[in-house]
Amino acid sequence: MRKLFAAFLLLTFSTPAFAWGRQGHRLVALIAEQHLTPVALQNVRALLGTETLGDVSSWADTYRPMETQTAGWHYVNIPADADTYNRDRDCPVQPGVTRGSANDVWRDCVVDRILFFETRVADPHLDPPDRAIALKYLVHFIGDLHQPMHTYGPFEGGNGITTVTFGATACGRYPCSLHSAWDSGLIQHRGLSTSAYDSVLEKEISTTHEVAGMDDPVAWAAESNAAVAAALLPVGGAVDEAYYAREIPVVDHLLELAGLRLAAVLNRLFTDPPKVFVPAPETP
Repeated sequence: MRKLFAAFLLLTFSTPAFAWGRQGHRLVALIAEQHLTPVALQNVRALLGTETLGDVSSWADTYRPMETQTAGWHYVNIPADADTYNRDRDCPVQPGVTRGSANDVWRDCVVDRILFFETRVADPHLDPPDRAIALKYLVHFIGDLHQPMHTYGPFEGGNGITTVTFGATACGRYPCSLHSAWDSGLIQHRGLSTSAYDSVLEKEISTTHEVAGMDDPVAWAAESNAAVAAALLPVGGAVDEAYYAREIPVVDHLLELAGLRLAAVLNRLFTDPPKVFVPAPETP
């Protein structure tokens, strides 16, 4: 058992950074929690118990090494020469499923998985633990889709664009990359605690009257991908103070949108107070 646990830790902490990193995902969740309706908040608490949205916001990254098919659920590979998302081109069918067949309902990219887990969160006949897992995925994937490099197909989402990030060529155990800069490098360079950063974002939301806008993951993918062009660097490029000053407002804006949109989705899905679980009737 100790060997299995050690192997799990190795998989979890030796994997390259994922979208937004833990602080970014927690910021998205904190914003969402502050914009939930009372009824939606009751439902979240009924499903998660003592955990908050912030507590579960990185669960999908922790679980990812143990269930490898979920890896493709965190991103969508839009080509460099495309200006929008195309499901047939950009969202792979599931393993063993024939494209266009009766089983080709949900595919393996973040856009489809957000829609899929919305249906599961909203299903009152689904076992509460399964709905809780769906909620954890939904919290994470809405955050993922608002990280621009998670919509960029070339260079493995920017992982293949090595960078010098604030003077460093190594970020932890891996070479610094454009992807890792957007995951965590730019956010960490702010030097703020999560609570202080959340206060900054909430003040900006209230000052600018930021609203969630589009309730459509397809549109979110196109919007996020539109930020890639200005963010790109050549291999070996510098993520420096000038880059930070230019791109941190974009990071903040996308974190705010992700949090507000997550709240809007949960407010839409949870319109009734939580009820006692009643399984769906069995079909004959």
